[in-house]
Amino acid sequence: MEEILDLKFQNLKVIQDPEGYCFTSDSVLLANYVKSKASDTVVEFCAGSGVVSILLSKKQKMEKIFAFEIQKRLFDMFQKSIKLNGLEEKITAVNDRLENAVEYLSQEGADVVLCNPPYHEGGDQSDKKEVAIATHEVETNLESIVKSANKVLKFGGKFYMVHRVDRLVDVLCTMRKYKIEPKKINIIYPKIQAEPVVFLVTAIKGGKKGLRMSKVNFAEDFNKSCQLFD
Repeated sequence: MEEILDLKFQNLKVIQDPEGYCFTSDSVLLANYVKSKASDTVVEFCAGSGVVSILLSKKQKMEKIFAFEIQKRLFDMFQKSIKLNGLEEKITAVNDRLENAVEYLSQEGADVVLCNPPYHEGGDQSDKKEVAIATHEVETNLESIVKSANKVLKFGGKFYMVHRVDRLVDVLCTMRKYKIEPKKINIIYPKIQAEPVVFLVTAIKGGKKGLRMSKVNFAEDFNKSCQLFD
């Protein structure tokens, strides 16, 4: 059953179904991490029910976001959330494979691409198909995501991603393979004396070699420092 969730930021709301896939704190981390100008053309891959694009439309005052989600039910909830928040002129939700993104934008037409992808290559999957597709590389995978980002990004455009620490090498190698150079990594620790689970990465299409690592970030402090929520 669908319900409306208050995001506690500028009266934004998102529609979710607790019985299906729901966004996690990783989406909030990514929304806090992305930096862009209002005039930028922004593309989100694997948008789910749209929470990242909805938050960014206000947080960064973005004027145009194209958000791709392959699952029809999640896309439908995303569309309802766009209307609920009056964001029809800012966010265009697309129910298609991200591999087809270039058909909706001009070649190399995006200034920024961002993605909270399915994390898992294999392993146990949820019995719920919607959750399995959102969390495992069933309908897309890391290579397709980065390859598609390369196609739509302008030279010098930025690519932001949140992913699991155990796939850090996979992410960096795949980005370099498609000439999107990793420039900065923020590893997020859930709390002191706990091993990190996720990281955030900024990469630049056609960027020069040279990777910086952030200082230690704890999830709660990271979100507070970005001042997303009231």
